Amino acid sequence: MSGRPSSPWTPRRLAALVLADVGVVFAWTVAVGATAPRWPARWLARDRGPLRLAPGESAVAYRRVGVQRWARRLPELGGTFGVSKRRLPGGSPDELAAYVVEVRRAEWVHWLSLLSLVPLAALNPRWLWALFATIAGAVNAPFVAILRFNRLRLLGLLARRRPARRG
Repeated sequence: MSGRPSSPWTPRRLAALVLADVGVVFAWTVAVGATAPRWPARWLARDRGPLRLAPGESAVAYRRVGVQRWARRLPELGGTFGVSKRRLPGGSPDELAAYVVEVRRAEWVHWLSLLSLVPLAALNPRWLWALFATIAGAVNAPFVAILRFNRLRLLGLLARRRPARRG
């Protein structure tokens, strides 16, 4: 006999746990994505929480890391439940402002999908939770970067198209 305690995680039990984890992450992500189009636009009128831009965060910085190339290669699934962000819907200030709301909505979907990791933390060994957290972060990070890049560009375009307020 070895002095090592036996693990409660048999291959079969671990496979079942991973399948359950994938189901939780998938169901949570679909639920967030499906409800997002019903969120009031007023909730998305400003950059709050993780949507706040960092000092010095710019479209130029995102361009340098190749975000435009990622945007061409990664799927755009916003149209599945809401508005596709593949193309600008129009160029008027009102249309651009409405589109900024949709980009914020999409970014919130990616941030909130990470909350699927909370129940996994309670149900999994630490190493498995860390693996899921790493994968979830790696999957969502490029989409968040693309959305932030697009929002920066849209806000700049909107600032140039809106008439200056006097007064």
